[in-house]
Amino acid sequence: MKLFSRAWHFHLLLALMLAGLFAVTPPRMGGDVVEYSLTTIAIASHGTADIRLEDIARGRELLPRLKEPYDLLEKGMRENAQQLYAAFTRGREGKVYAIHFWGYPALAAGPFKLLGAVGASPLKALQAVNLAAIFILGLALNRLFRSPGKALFGVGLFMLCGGGLYFNWSSPECLSAAFLLAGLALYMSGAPLAGAVLAGLAAQQNPTILVFFGFAPLLHLLLDYDARRSLRANLMHVLQRRYLLGIAAGVAVFALPMLFNLYQFGVPNIIAKLFSDPGLIGRARLFSFYFDLSQGMIVGIPGLAIALLAWGWRAHPAGPRRELLILGAAALFTLALAVPALAVLNWNSGAAGVMRYAFWAAMPLLFVFLLRLSHRPRWPAWVILFVVLVQSIAMLSARSYDYIEFSPPAKWVMQHAPRMYHPEPEIFAERLGRHDNYIYPDQIHLRTSAGAPVQTLYHGVHPGVEQRLCGVDGQLAPDNDITYTARHWRYIDGQVRCISQGMPQQSFQYEQIRAGAGVALVSGWGGAEANGGDWNGAWSHGPRSVAVIRPAMGMKPATVLILGHYFEGNARTRVSINGVDLGWHDLAKPQRLALPAGVAGDIRIELAHEAPRKPSAADAREMALFLRQITLR
Repeated sequence: MKLFSRAWHFHLLLALMLAGLFAVTPPRMGGDVVEYSLTTIAIASHGTADIRLEDIARGRELLPRLKEPYDLLEKGMRENAQQLYAAFTRGREGKVYAIHFWGYPALAAGPFKLLGAVGASPLKALQAVNLAAIFILGLALNRLFRSPGKALFGVGLFMLCGGGLYFNWSSPECLSAAFLLAGLALYMSGAPLAGAVLAGLAAQQNPTILVFFGFAPLLHLLLDYDARRSLRANLMHVLQRRYLLGIAAGVAVFALPMLFNLYQFGVPNIIAKLFSDPGLIGRARLFSFYFDLSQGMIVGIPGLAIALLAWGWRAHPAGPRRELLILGAAALFTLALAVPALAVLNWNSGAAGVMRYAFWAAMPLLFVFLLRLSHRPRWPAWVILFVVLVQSIAMLSARSYDYIEFSPPAKWVMQHAPRMYHPEPEIFAERLGRHDNYIYPDQIHLRTSAGAPVQTLYHGVHPGVEQRLCGVDGQLAPDNDITYTARHWRYIDGQVRCISQGMPQQSFQYEQIRAGAGVALVSGWGGAEANGGDWNGAWSHGPRSVAVIRPAMGMKPATVLILGHYFEGNARTRVSINGVDLGWHDLAKPQRLALPAGVAGDIRIELAHEAPRKPSAADAREMALFLRQITLR
């Protein structure tokens, strides 16, 4: 192309295109904006990453809508609190840092000062860093393709695979994705030092990208493997000194946050310590990562995924077998990137369509597609047109909804084939309720259509959940359409069907309490009272109350229902049975508590009351709970 007759022509055109994008697109202050904005201000103001009160004051000026989190952080700092607002913590000497490493804000500090000096909005500094990363990606793809036009297409496809969603975000996802893809392009095209350093920078903010340093050599081996050489000779070819030096340099760049974390916080990764739980890793989240219709990887790369499966198997000079191995290695690469991310506490976190982690984890697959194109002198127009069209539709769809809403494809499936979509519980609960909050096991989440229940999400082992669904004497029918998902959560599709439990039960109410028939109020109770209806029973007296129940001959109860009314100022009771602590419960609501395993003979129920107090100066009783019923079943 005459337009690119010299290398600098391509550089200039790409820079002008990205500068135009920078000029016309406002920054989106989303994601972890509180942390990154304050750290950028801190580094630009005093050259260090620790947050000071004057940095918060500057943040308020620039981002007044973040006044509340800034105020909470400032309050904790002024009170010298050890536990601070959200993603901030104290390091050595009591200094305050964001839990996210300061590498990304450090890159933005220069643009922040420059933009402020020329009268532009300093808030666009992080956007400038993202676009600079895309510029570097363009240079790397130009080296891979040896064609400026094809390199521009590669940049455009990157934008259509999520880059266009995240380039203006005040978070490092775009940088991580661009540098990961650029690192692969450079490493495989004979520039291992530059490629590995870019991957190290990408991994500073998203540490699972560390696996680049294992998969890049593997992909290099598969790409350059020569059957005429021995295995040892092939290994030595891909492990030449310059490649080893590149990996060492990249790992050193990656290690900077670990060393900083060890020095300041005493752990290699403070985020992993405070905001992740390996127990959350499981099949439901793994499936969600790739295939959830609202935020999975499929939302970001549907056209690319179809093209990888349907086209180009003979693109590699060595044939389809080599191509299959390369695609398999790339798929394992994305899996290695995905699995550690499954441990994050906030699964339904801020996103632009596709989940942030899934965006950059898709880059090995995008690289394989670009690699296939690089092996063909002529590109098939139908493939290019298909991928561009489908990815454009995907990006428009991703831009059309917020992360606390279901996506248009998810809504369609939920309307026409609801049994085909059972999202990870947090996604369903938060998007159904249109909020970003926590999901609690005592909550039941019901989706209806035209007033009829369509899907019910509930925690299958939470005490009393069946009674809340079916009433005190009911249980779920065995023919309910139940789908099991993560962490004991379950979906019921359609109407919830209940049956009478049909199990023997033994109930102790006023008459039994008064006569001591099978129940003994051992301590912490007043006398039996007959006040009519639900007010027949006995008041607790003091901080603890003990009752002993004797089951009927031959009865082997599995649950106990303790029901009563609370005195003002009380709302819960801590229940222990035969010495086993069952935790705090609201005994004003009908819920069956599972008896501890191995319970036989007399059942000793101990109740610890929340706030017992006297009803008046003339009444000596310290009341908390009015007991009206205990039922074994």
